[in-house]
Amino acid sequence: MFIEGKELVKKYGKGEATVYALDHTDFSMEKSEIVVILGPSGSGKSTLLNILGGLDKATEGSMIVDGKDLEKMSAKELEIYRREKLGFVFQSYNLTPDLTVRENVEMTAELVKDPLDVDALIENLGLTKYEKHFPKELSGGQQQRVAIARAMVKKPDILLCDELTGALDTKSSKDVLRRVQKMNDTYKTTVVIITHNLNIAQMADRIIKITDGKVTSNLKNADKKRVEEMEL
Repeated sequence: MFIEGKELVKKYGKGEATVYALDHTDFSMEKSEIVVILGPSGSGKSTLLNILGGLDKATEGSMIVDGKDLEKMSAKELEIYRREKLGFVFQSYNLTPDLTVRENVEMTAELVKDPLDVDALIENLGLTKYEKHFPKELSGGQQQRVAIARAMVKKPDILLCDELTGALDTKSSKDVLRRVQKMNDTYKTTVVIITHNLNIAQMADRIIKITDGKVTSNLKNADKKRVEEMEL
């Protein structure tokens, strides 16, 4: 397995006041998969994503990525891991407002030794005619595509997406998801999307359901009926 969580625990407080965000949970993902992590608010999916992204440490257990345990890495090693291995796409886009579409992507490209071709990436994401626009001149769906381009230009092994379409209408959501699938097909990046939206699960190679800090299912190539039968 490319990614494995083993007996992961994340807890806050002590004694009777202890709260478990993750409660001795296990999961796995294969390289180049599109993985959707489903769960209601407060289920632990954001905590899991933060640990996988090297933004937080587990209280107990192991988070193994490509044979290396993130929980044993130093702060410096985690910084290198985030810079060289990961791309992040946030619901709030987090674009630099005074830079154009192209400049937002190029700024990230300059951080790595071997970035993707900016022109090709902008074209693949349907942004060529907007490349001189500023974020405030774009729709939500267009801004999200810029955020994806900025994350992908690093040529990351893993693309982490937090509620990828949470702020978008149905049409924009479908467009963004279609383009994420194209990126996955083209660059073989492992894509991890956390969401509470069952419709997004239809695009997944693997669906991981998390409830009350525990992974309750880890389905590969689940059919549409099984997805629809899931309850959040």
